[in-house]
Amino acid sequence: MLKVRKKITKKEIKHDPFLESIYKAKEYFEENKQLITRIGVGIVAIVVIVLILNKNSKAEKEASEAALGKAFVNLSIGDRDNGLLQLELLVDDYSGSEAAQRSLFMLARLYYEQKDYLTAESNLQDFLDDPTEEFHAGALMMMADIEKINGYTESIADHIKQAIQYALNEPEKDKYSMVLAEHYISIRNYKDALELAESIHEKYDKRSDLHSRAQEILGRLHTVVSDEQ
Repeated sequence: MLKVRKKITKKEIKHDPFLESIYKAKEYFEENKQLITRIGVGIVAIVVIVLILNKNSKAEKEASEAALGKAFVNLSIGDRDNGLLQLELLVDDYSGSEAAQRSLFMLARLYYEQKDYLTAESNLQDFLDDPTEEFHAGALMMMADIEKINGYTESIADHIKQAIQYALNEPEKDKYSMVLAEHYISIRNYKDALELAESIHEKYDKRSDLHSRAQEILGRLHTVVSDEQ
């Protein structure tokens, strides 16, 4: 015969910590049911918004990369005008995206090649506000050269030093170091030029282009210093 299930009283619950915690949780839920429901709805809404934003971000990235690809195709077949236009539209339409930043660098390089240094510098400055890793050092070297063309020698060394810092590999760092050594020669800072050239000269094999370039700079330094003595 089945026994009648005993009803648990509040007094008995208080003697059992586990039952007491369940009872308190139930009481809290009953008292704050409306607030808890609102929080739950809010969390669900946030999750939905995040999912939508991620989906839109992915779609925007795909569209911007496709637009960049079209611009590259036009440039590769010699259609420079359309290539420039597509890059400029991409920067406007997808501002802040990686594709837009890469487009800014490409625009800077194209205008640099056209000797439109003012427009090239403007694009470089925008690019350097949020640079992509692959073009960071190249953009700084281009900026250094534009400064040299414009006769602003004060900031050239700073740009080259930053390019060395952000270069993607050791040979690229050393290539930029040779440019820095040549800049030092042009401003008569022979001590630092000599230090850079000697370090590269000792580092690479005789068959290396960097070794040959360092040797050439050392020869120039010897000639310049001899002439000035």
